[in-house]
Amino acid sequence: MEDYSVLIDPLISRAFTLGVSDVKLLDASLLPIDEKFADFCKEPLCPSHGRSKSCPPHVMEPSEFRKYLQGFLWVLVFKFDVPWEVLLSDDRRDVSRVLHETAATLEMAAIESGVKKAKGFAGGSCKEAFCKDYGQCQALSSEQVCRFPDAARQSMSGMGVDFKTLSTLAGWQMDTRIPKDPIPDSTGFMAGCVLLG
Repeated sequence: MEDYSVLIDPLISRAFTLGVSDVKLLDASLLPIDEKFADFCKEPLCPSHGRSKSCPPHVMEPSEFRKYLQGFLWVLVFKFDVPWEVLLSDDRRDVSRVLHETAATLEMAAIESGVKKAKGFAGGSCKEAFCKDYGQCQALSSEQVCRFPDAARQSMSGMGVDFKTLSTLAGWQMDTRIPKDPIPDSTGFMAGCVLLG
């Protein structure tokens, strides 16, 4: 595998210019995968399950994803700190869209820099982020062409990424309790990643 380390600093800088709150580089072998997180898409049934090409059952199973990871050296993980009032409202969709776009932009930047095997992933469903107002995911229709191929990315949790453990590895403090009445100015975060190899 080639040494792409000289390209990492520019990618990290690019992430910050895109507005991320933090970005970390981790060994790809440390990316935590657990079947139960993919199972959460099915039980209780996520509203996005089966409704897009980026969510189960149209993505790799966790066992397949583990094998896929073996072809990568690093994972660049990034997050956006977001007020809880936004995360608990319909405005979450706008944040999700930015998250997907950021993963896609960093993936393409890595490829343009010489990391030919780069792959971006985002938290949440691309259906909710981009195509909520469309009845069907066009990539699942007879046309089989995504409406937003340069922005929509596959769901991390849909392939079993353990977001809480990943946050700990990145040094990000995460409270798994979702507040019913968020304190003003309190924040949570949404995250994405780019595999580099």
